[in-house]
Amino acid sequence: MNFQLAGRVYQAALLSGTRFAVLLMQALKLVPSPCFERSGVILIGDIATRRGKRVLVIDDDPSIAMIVEEALRGTDISIQGATTGAKGLYQLSQYRPDILFLDHLLPDSDGLRILAEVRKFDCRLPVIFVTARNSSELAIEAMKRGAFDFLTKPLKLNKISEKTKQALESRQLMLMPVQLPSQNGEGDPTVDSLVGDCPRMQDVYKAIGRAAAHDVPVLLEGEVGTGKKLVARAIYQHGRRRERPFLKVCCSDFSGHWLESELFGHESHAFPGAGEKRIGKIEQCQGGTILLEEISAIPLPLQSKLVRLIHEKRFERTGGIEQIPSDVTLLFTSSQNTETLASDGVIRQDLYYLLSSFTIKLPPLREREADLPKLVDHFVSQFCHIERIAQSGVVRTSPEALRLLSEYLWPGNVAELCSVLRRALIESHGTVIAGDFLRAALRDASRERVQSKSEEQMRREYWEEFLRQRYAASSNDIYTESVIEMERHVLSLLLQKTGGNQAKAARMLGITRTSLRKKINYLGLVIDEFLAPV
Repeated sequence: MNFQLAGRVYQAALLSGTRFAVLLMQALKLVPSPCFERSGVILIGDIATRRGKRVLVIDDDPSIAMIVEEALRGTDISIQGATTGAKGLYQLSQYRPDILFLDHLLPDSDGLRILAEVRKFDCRLPVIFVTARNSSELAIEAMKRGAFDFLTKPLKLNKISEKTKQALESRQLMLMPVQLPSQNGEGDPTVDSLVGDCPRMQDVYKAIGRAAAHDVPVLLEGEVGTGKKLVARAIYQHGRRRERPFLKVCCSDFSGHWLESELFGHESHAFPGAGEKRIGKIEQCQGGTILLEEISAIPLPLQSKLVRLIHEKRFERTGGIEQIPSDVTLLFTSSQNTETLASDGVIRQDLYYLLSSFTIKLPPLREREADLPKLVDHFVSQFCHIERIAQSGVVRTSPEALRLLSEYLWPGNVAELCSVLRRALIESHGTVIAGDFLRAALRDASRERVQSKSEEQMRREYWEEFLRQRYAASSNDIYTESVIEMERHVLSLLLQKTGGNQAKAARMLGITRTSLRKKINYLGLVIDEFLAPV
């Protein structure tokens, strides 16, 4: 290969733009097959023949690709690097990565221009923007244009690993097919499938079709483990926005202002601990679909803001006054009866009435007895083909095992069935799942559920007693008092874990040491009680 000629053509073509550079070099066959680049020189690299997870790093500093590789060491993720925008775009088309790390300062272009080209090529590709410490405004602009997230230099290995994990989950939600019974025939064990043809599930399939045909908010109601997220993905993948991004937010993972910030973003220092301006998922996911898990975890004031968003198609960031247009489809889930939640005041009436016009209710497994054999066959086949749990022969389920399965009430629904079958298959070491192995797996699952329920009940009783006391005291600020009580517990537990090391505790909390000291004093904690013995 004539690298000198390639270099001259490449430099000349760049004068006409990065896309022209890529096309010209491809046409003249001056760019090799997918490759790894160091210091701007193209070197042919080894590419795994199997299609594993792939990450592409576009950064003029070749050490950044090496840092990403180090952060992901021990995983099945392969890394490729490119030191210019043009070469990065070429590798994007050849390498087909699952995640892109993109620097904003490149020799031939800037990150925002490259991001625009990437969005044209694949708008569902998670792009993690990499910026210098003083480039927060640029990072915010990248998020507004659809970047998945951003990291600041110098890069930290744990942050790279964390963001990569989140991005891969998002990528899988968008691209992993969800097949309906009419599509999969005998069933494809390599993809996620909605299995069953009982009358209740037939109603679910029809509702998926109706929801996919309209860009309307949808409420998915069903007990834990009934497959609400799978149905949400099916609506997205069969809808008109399937080529646009799909993001998931677990509302119970956030509290107060932080959930509002996660969805709507915030202006600088909009609330205590807010810091710099942030772009929320709704602004980031323009034209796409957002799944909000557990509607009951959304505070009432934020529910009001969501109602306005649905009606007016615009919103303001927390602490801001600018009206920002919005074009997203919202999907909600609830593991509890939403009518009861609305009557109890947990869900606003206007939001409930808005969502009740398009609600899909997923039946519990105990009401799908006719589907049980099909579900068992599907999961066992999936375990054998993908997880390679059984190495020989076709695995079947004994009549006694099927009887045990049909008699069990399945409080954890399909998710519990999947877990029990996996455990029984591992224990059986053969081609038949016998009743003894299944009985042991069901017993273990029941024991774990009782233990989990006991811990949950203890937490519930603690907070019920706390609220009872505050109600008896005629408190008018229960929300603030609850947050303070929660902070007291979290700080106490973390300081115990760190042996009273305030610097480490502050770092794990994501706040400054000064802020931690103020909280310790404000909450009346005595630091000496947490110090590790010398």
